[in-house]
Parts: sequence; C-alpha cells; structure tokens
Amino acid sequence: MGSRTVALACASVLSVAHLVSAQIPAAESLTNLQTAVACASPPILINEPTDAVRIVGSQDVVNRAIFGTPEVLVLSHGTNRNIKVNDMYYVRRLLRGAETINDKLPHSVLTAGWVRIVSVNEKMALASPTHTCSDIRQGDFLEPFMAPVVTEGAMMPPLVQSELNFDAYVRVLHGEIERRSVGTNEFAMLDHGFDRNIRVGTRFAVYRDLKVDANPLKRIGEAIAMSVGPTMTLVRVTSARDAIFAGDAMIPRTADGVSGVPAPSPAEAAASGKKPWYKRMLPGA
Repeated sequence: MGSRTVALACASVLSVAHLVSAQIPAAESLTNLQTAVACASPPILINEPTDAVRIVGSQDVVNRAIFGTPEVLVLSHGTNRNIKVNDMYYVRRLLRGAETINDKLPHSVLTAGWVRIVSVNEKMALASPTHTCSDIRQGDFLEPFMAPVVTEGAMMPPLVQSELNFDAYVRVLHGEIERRSVGTNEFAMLDHGFDRNIRVGTRFAVYRDLKVDANPLKRIGEAIAMSVGPTMTLVRVTSARDAIFAGDAMIPRTADGVSGVPAPSPAEAAASGKKPWYKRMLPGA
C-alpha cells in the first residue's frame, strides 16, 4: 500500500471519529462522590492481564506514551473483541513501585480514568477520555465501565459504642495509592470484604490500640463502605480526629450483619486464659 493510500485511510478514520463524537449524547452524570469512588482503586488484587484490550498510542502527530484529555487514543482491538461505538471503559494499570516493577505477584489496581469508544473496525478502535483521574499511559488496559453505587453518609448520626460488634473487627491495609495514612474524606482499603458479609453502606468506627498497659482503645473516626470485593473493602473516612494508619481497627455496626472472627474453642480459650485484645482494651471491659 502506498503512502498516499495510508494517509487517506488515516484521514478517513479521523473524520469518522469526529462525526461520531459530535453525535454522542452527554455522558451519564456522576456526582462528585461517585467520581471519587470510580477513580479509587477497586478492592481487589490482580496479576497483569495477558489478553486485555490496551492503549497502544494516540492520533497525535508525534509518538507519545503519556496521554491526557482532550485526546484520541488508539486501542489494540476492535469488533473482534466486541467493542462498539459509545461503549465506555475504565483505563487501569497495576500499581507498582521500583522494587516490584517486574515481579509476577498480584497488585492493587490504579484507575487512570475512563474513555468512550468513538470509532471501531475489526482490529482496532479509537477512544476519547471522558474523565481522567491521573495520567493515561501506553500499555494501560481497559475494563468495562460501571458507575458506582454510593451511600453519601454525610448526614448520618455518630455511631455509639453499644451498637458496635467488636468481634467483627477488620484492619486498615493502606490508603489511596497504598499510602500508610488516611484523612477525612479520603479512602482506605480494609483486609476483608464479602468473606465477612461486608456490603456497600456498612458503617465502621475506627479504633487504635496504642499497645500501652492499662490504656484503653482510642476512638479516632468513622468510615463507610463504598466498594466491596471478595476479600477487601474500600471505605471512605467520614470523620477523623487524627490520621488513620495502616493497622488501625475498623469496628462495624452490629445491625450491618458483618460476621466476626471465629470464636476460639473452650479448650483454646481456657489454655490462653486471656480475653480478646479489644475486650482487654475497652473502657470498663
């Protein structure tokens, strides 16, 4: 194929993309909280996908590996992967550091944003970013977009200790982008999910054990579940009087039905001769 033919073909694809984008209705309106939850890491750990649809470049006249908005992105597949015009997809990549860049272990997922398909043929597609949470990169993979269902929680009354189920405590793993601390209106990841019957809307009180003799647990805030996975939960901190750290305990409401840690057998309890850690550290326990 001659260079003139290639140029005409590229021009044709661009004109189709422009025509389609002009006909697309307004994207579904997300609230600020929905947008924040959609940008947060989903509550899962995954390996690098081997067969995902990926971003291979853009329609820019110079070769780039980092993209933003406005942009026309080129995807690695088209109708051969059931991609259709107006479909929306999350753009994601594994969250890695310098020490894990080449390992084969499961990792948290970073959401770079979401895109809408504006043109497609059998073997490739063009997409336009609808929203960016961070930079979009060459090699990022796509997953079907679904608007998150959220519970606002801003007007809920404070939790009281008597309505909490300390037997069902869970722990904070990390904050956004695997940070070690979290503040009010930020997100944290917990170490359990559906495996403990946690659901979107489950409320938690946050406690810290200073590990000082005769010093009770310190209540430092509250949180609410925003997204739940098989073994992890994404929560939003609704109030905090101090930074919440990895390892702090999240105590759910009894009414939310979160299942607790399996109780020790009578023989195990007698052998240990100790109360559970939280009962030793609660005022009056």
